Amino acid sequence: MKNNKGLSDWLTYIEQAHTKEIDMGLSRTEDIVNRLQIDFTKQYVVTVGGTNGKGTTCALIEQICLHAGLTVGVYSSPHLVSFRERIRLNGHLITEVMLCDIFEQIDLSRKDPSQKLIELTYFEFATLAALKAFSAQKVDVVILEVGLGGRLDAVNVIDADVAVITSIGLDHQDWLGDTKEKIAFEKAGIFRANTPAIIGEEQPQQSMLDYAQQIGAKVVCRGKDFFFNEATNLIRIQGELFSTENAKIPKQNVVTALAAVNALSQKVFSGEANVLSRKLTTAFPFLSATNDIQAIIDKTQVLGRHHILRQQQKGKCCAVMLDVAHNEDSALQLSRLIRTYSFITCHIVAGMLKDKNIEVSLQTFSDIQAHWYCSTLPTARGERAERLVRAVNSSAQLNKKSKVEAFDSVEMAYKQALTNAKVNDIILVMGSFLTVAAVLKYHASA
Repeated sequence: MKNNKGLSDWLTYIEQAHTKEIDMGLSRTEDIVNRLQIDFTKQYVVTVGGTNGKGTTCALIEQICLHAGLTVGVYSSPHLVSFRERIRLNGHLITEVMLCDIFEQIDLSRKDPSQKLIELTYFEFATLAALKAFSAQKVDVVILEVGLGGRLDAVNVIDADVAVITSIGLDHQDWLGDTKEKIAFEKAGIFRANTPAIIGEEQPQQSMLDYAQQIGAKVVCRGKDFFFNEATNLIRIQGELFSTENAKIPKQNVVTALAAVNALSQKVFSGEANVLSRKLTTAFPFLSATNDIQAIIDKTQVLGRHHILRQQQKGKCCAVMLDVAHNEDSALQLSRLIRTYSFITCHIVAGMLKDKNIEVSLQTFSDIQAHWYCSTLPTARGERAERLVRAVNSSAQLNKKSKVEAFDSVEMAYKQALTNAKVNDIILVMGSFLTVAAVLKYHASA
């Protein structure tokens, strides 16, 4: 009998389907992949891991492939407003009907009375839904964003044709280790033998390089195989030059995405007979349409990442920027970016999770003349505003003109920032997906 659950019903159900929120390992996901006959032998898979920059890297790879006339599936997490954001088919969010149908297939499969019952986490349900959708739709390119780590993350049940590591920073130490070397080893678990392993940092951790060498992955490194000059904003790769000057996503992620596309194009046209080489009659556009690629770089934007929600309007209102920077590396990048804008006061609405390095992250903004609106986040993992206030106030570099306030909710904090901000100021909303999502929901309802 057909199940009549709507999406909200399914989401409530999958949140409660496993006793643990995080239960790392591949065996459960692998079993369901086999039961549902999910197969990508005729498609290309790009798996994107790293501490920061995964979502924007996936988005630029997606846009270039779509421009090439390829069909593309993208799995990315977490979402901001709608769960459907996690699964994109040819640039569009998966439909609620398709998603509910796939959830039902997964649930029936894991409960198959002829086989062992399989408990799945929320993330495993989501990952399997994406994999099933992409397999059923037979998309040409599958782009998978790693959720946590790499080696034991659910997406790693699928072998990557091109593996990407955007960056390595200290995050999720309880799960991945307390040093960058340990974290890099876990993230390198997405590498495969004889396949490109794109590394977006110029000085990768030795543990990552050692693992790549051990399994025979083809390492492609920034600073050796592709280049980015931050002073000139120029990328050089395969003899082509591209500019990040007008990029709307973090510049280092543009560089990494182009290297991944280049590796994909070389793999497609290395003489292998497959759906992509049959479908494309000319060389992959990365190599043949430089101007088009530059236009794609300039226009690609991702919700909640360096996202300008509102432009400054002369004499009327200030600009509003949203960014999900939630750890020290991404906060440092964001603090550098905000300094490139002209403003009198930066009104910073911040809300963060307890397990993040809040003190280090927020202090990267301490010398900026700012009015801080520190918010409590509503979930069990959400930190109270008081800790954020202490983190900002404890900085020796705190600008003497800065103000720091605490609020019980992001909406209250943001509304006060809107009231206080002058035309020549800027409002920055940052710290967590939950923080940015709350502001997006406020504007949607307003």
